[in-house]
Amino acid sequence: MDEKIREWIRREGKVVGPEFLRVDGFLNHRIDPAFVELAGDALAHAFSDRGVTAVLTAEAAGNVIAYEVARRLGARALYAKKGKASTMANPLTRVVPSPTKGGETELAVSRDYLSPEERILVVDDFLYRGLTSAALAEMVLEAGAELVGFGFVIEKCFSGGRDALARFGVPVVSLAAIERMDPATGEIVFRD
Repeated sequence: MDEKIREWIRREGKVVGPEFLRVDGFLNHRIDPAFVELAGDALAHAFSDRGVTAVLTAEAAGNVIAYEVARRLGARALYAKKGKASTMANPLTRVVPSPTKGGETELAVSRDYLSPEERILVVDDFLYRGLTSAALAEMVLEAGAELVGFGFVIEKCFSGGRDALARFGVPVVSLAAIERMDPATGEIVFRD
């Protein structure tokens, strides 16, 4: 299954720099349901034995993947909102830098949905530096919920994200791990 995902990324992804891959034609702007089903199934399978009760992501690129993984696991999907809504009860917040948009973004999630009984899987479209996922994991732990793992569709191996998440001591799964990208040729080299 992972080879199908890699082939899809090779065919549809656009390398726009040595660190940036545009996947907005099928994953995070215009959504291809067939790709989301494929990736959601693979991530759900990877965490099927972890007793996941909720899948957490950051608004907005990870929402579709998180929903599909949650649906397949029989869990709830939860996303940290950008900014703290005035109607949000018991917010937990973190400020994270945005590598694609520049600047910083405040993420907020209600502590009410991260009770100690929850077993949380953090899911996102990309693992880059790991800062957003680490912030989500910190909120999970601060709320007293249990963090059971991290799942990503695409990992950029050259950016240190996996190392940033290692401190949490839970599995980190990526479906397509990219070693390098060449913007001149459009070549994407995956880790085996």
